[in-house]
Amino acid sequence: MINQLMKNNSLLFLILVIAFFLRFVGISEYPIGFTQDEAGLGYEAYSLLLTGKDSWGNSFPLTLRSFGDFKLPLYSYLTILPVYFFGLNEFSVRFTGAIFGTLAIVATFLLVDKLSGQKRASLISALLLAISPWHISLSRGAFEANLTTFFMPLGIWAFLKGLKSSKWMILSSFLFGLNFYSYHSARVLAPIIIVLLILYSRTSGNNNLINKSTLWKSVMRFKIAIVILVTLFLGSLGTLFQGAATRGLDVTLINPTDKWKYMSQRRFEAIKQGVPTEVARIFSNKVTYIADNFVGNYLSYISPVFLFSQGASDDGYGMIPGRGVLYLIEILFLTFFLIQLIKDQKPYLIFIFLWIILAPIPAAISKATGFSATRAAVMMPAIQIASAYGFSFLLLFLENSFRNKYFSLALKIFFLGILFTSLAFFLEDYLFHAPIHASESMQYGRGELVNYVSGIEDKYDKIFMSRTMSVPHVWVAFYKKWNPKDLQLESIKWLKYEEEGQQYLDQEH
Repeated sequence: MINQLMKNNSLLFLILVIAFFLRFVGISEYPIGFTQDEAGLGYEAYSLLLTGKDSWGNSFPLTLRSFGDFKLPLYSYLTILPVYFFGLNEFSVRFTGAIFGTLAIVATFLLVDKLSGQKRASLISALLLAISPWHISLSRGAFEANLTTFFMPLGIWAFLKGLKSSKWMILSSFLFGLNFYSYHSARVLAPIIIVLLILYSRTSGNNNLINKSTLWKSVMRFKIAIVILVTLFLGSLGTLFQGAATRGLDVTLINPTDKWKYMSQRRFEAIKQGVPTEVARIFSNKVTYIADNFVGNYLSYISPVFLFSQGASDDGYGMIPGRGVLYLIEILFLTFFLIQLIKDQKPYLIFIFLWIILAPIPAAISKATGFSATRAAVMMPAIQIASAYGFSFLLLFLENSFRNKYFSLALKIFFLGILFTSLAFFLEDYLFHAPIHASESMQYGRGELVNYVSGIEDKYDKIFMSRTMSVPHVWVAFYKKWNPKDLQLESIKWLKYEEEGQQYLDQEH
């Protein structure tokens, strides 16, 4: 891997420097605020570091009860080392997202190089992900969704190398297995990508993976990798019996917020207009409701409105509503990608295309309204890779048309100028405008509040925190570095609220 990188070290190194700068500088201040989820993930890492248990007293859990929403644990485990070295603070918690966001650029470069062997496309892919407004925004906060942008492409790269050397397949299985513990959307898409890879392997002359006559030989050859993957997958399934299933069902279309009142109302309206009850049921039922909403959600995520115009619907995850998750110039690049896909139908182009069109499925099954940049994050880096291929094909087309080295150089400068100008406009929006509008969603001021109260707490017998803060205990735990052992003793008492069916925990301190 190191040798492969060294062959392209100059430009790739420059891209990594840009990526690192865009993800690390000022991460304690931007995005503004520090959400309860970020504080929760950080405190869980702190608790695991000091006690080997989460804040509820569970030893090395595979799912985090957190605030009753049962988060996947990978981000907290990966944050243990930053918390150990830098202490429990905003920087250490966001460090994990920033470092894996930077490493995702390397993983993307390796993947494209392995898929097509095109150096230019590999470097452009790395560059587009490095300056991506979508990826930068998710990399700068403690947002679990961003982890898969590293583990997925690196897992795919290791799989492709593993077709010739089984040791790489072991690494691939481990990386895909970790994806099952990163973010809910990732563990939905990861098995689909694995199936696509097995099918893709036929084009690489490795029919043995799915050829019945040699299937057993393939199983024996990759037996260690298979055991690792199956073990991690079954462990992930086991979390469904630890409360994660409840969380999953709660956010999906099969559990609408209105408890199916909308469908009942439609059916009632039809019956009042003279439609027989059974006929009304055919047109208004749970299946039609889910199908209609799924299709609408799915199409919205592959629409230009989400990709280039409106972007995310909320700014609670460091995103900027009203700004597309891709740059406008990438419309041209993706158009050329589709043209080349139709023209050549090369397997690696088809694979990237399928990755993109399958990625919105986890977001589409969610009942949430509007666009969720986190749930659709599994589309990265495939969408940037497709854009890079399109950019590369566009340059090649223009170069072949004019065949002038000065014109070729001018073209590259022109398009790079547009990209970095687009980056400049994004950064201006991100640094000077987004904080004004995102402060409430990003829960700005919680740390300042706890620090202020800490300075006057000796003057009062009791201090009460409003329940409008949702889960106020996490701010006290995080900023005052509450001893995890003491919190674990208290959290046992809070389970009574869950037993009473309370939607949110009502903790008093």
